[in-house]
Amino acid sequence: MEEKPDEILTIEKIEGRRKCPSCGEENKNMIHESVDKTRIINDYPRVYGNKYRCGQCGTEWREK
Repeated sequence: MEEKPDEILTIEKIEGRRKCPSCGEENKNMIHESVDKTRIINDYPRVYGNKYRCGQCGTEWREK
């Protein structure tokens, strides 16, 4: 299955340290957090979800 460039992987939230689901990178300086404007959590006030990107392999994902 080929992944589209705009498709974001969704994984279950894990206990403990956050790590890349693709390469397993655990260094917190290599995991970049950003706002995911495609996922609205609350409409008023407007609250968006978060997405994460691995600085080593470039994989983007979000947590449920």
